[in-house]
Amino acid sequence: MRKTPDRLDSIVTHLMQSLGLGKTYYGWQMVERWPEIVGMDIARVARAERFADGILTIIVEKDTWRQELEMQLDSILEKIRAVPGGSAVDRIVLRAGSIREKDNGIKRD
Repeated sequence: MRKTPDRLDSIVTHLMQSLGLGKTYYGWQMVERWPEIVGMDIARVARAERFADGILTIIVEKDTWRQELEMQLDSILEKIRAVPGGSAVDRIVLRAGSIREKDNGIKRD
């Protein structure tokens, strides 16, 4: 019987976990998947910048949006934790900063 080859993503996941880097790997996956997780409306105004020590840092361009997202943090964290590996994120920190299209991968209207 012929064995089906493993998918590359499952090999990488297994390797990261065996090296003790599973939480870091999954946290950075949340950075990469930010637009998919939170939706295009939020992704247009907030960019996932980094992940370290369980903290997902989000850059928000305008104070009004930062205040809005502060009120939605529990909901956003629930969405993240619903994604495989999302439990790597312990908390979210919002920071003021510039959002550029090339950084966010989102086309603005």
